[in-house]
Amino acid sequence: MKVGVTKMYRDVAKNIGIEDYSVVDPYNTKLKGRYSLLIISKGYRDRVKKLNPFPIFEISSATFDDLIESVKGLSKLNIGSPEKIEKYLLDIEERKKYIKSLKFNRDVEVNPVSDFVKKVVLDLGMPISKNGIPVVPDYMVDKYKDNKNILVLKTHRYDLTTLERVEDRYLSLISLLNSL
Repeated sequence: MKVGVTKMYRDVAKNIGIEDYSVVDPYNTKLKGRYSLLIISKGYRDRVKKLNPFPIFEISSATFDDLIESVKGLSKLNIGSPEKIEKYLLDIEERKKYIKSLKFNRDVEVNPVSDFVKKVVLDLGMPISKNGIPVVPDYMVDKYKDNKNILVLKTHRYDLTTLERVEDRYLSLISLLNSL
């Protein structure tokens, strides 16, 4: 089975033991050759399908649970190594447990301005209020540049692996809360 995986998720392919994969850009390029599966970011299926008529699996990785469900979904497609998949799932669970054990100010009311950020906020069990401090993802910060009382959440550090990116989101938010 030949798998095409986007640059953002190549580490997932490696970690779950997919051996026959290529890093591809199916978002903007008509791919040469045939692929049994394309692994892409959630939300881009229609865009990719227009250029590349191959089966698609969308990875969601806003939260640890999203990543766990995505890996389990890939496992159901019988790709990768069951042993490596199990190890990767254990690694994700371990990082999730560590993050949840950290101390931070859980009494601050926040107002996440995107569904993406809201998922992380809810996973940390933080109180949400329309009057709370806006938590803005870095890709939307320009819309809030006049508001000095915001928390800017780093969301997509491409120098990190997928699991590190998820963890970094949580650590970034915890650090912001602890700085208040």
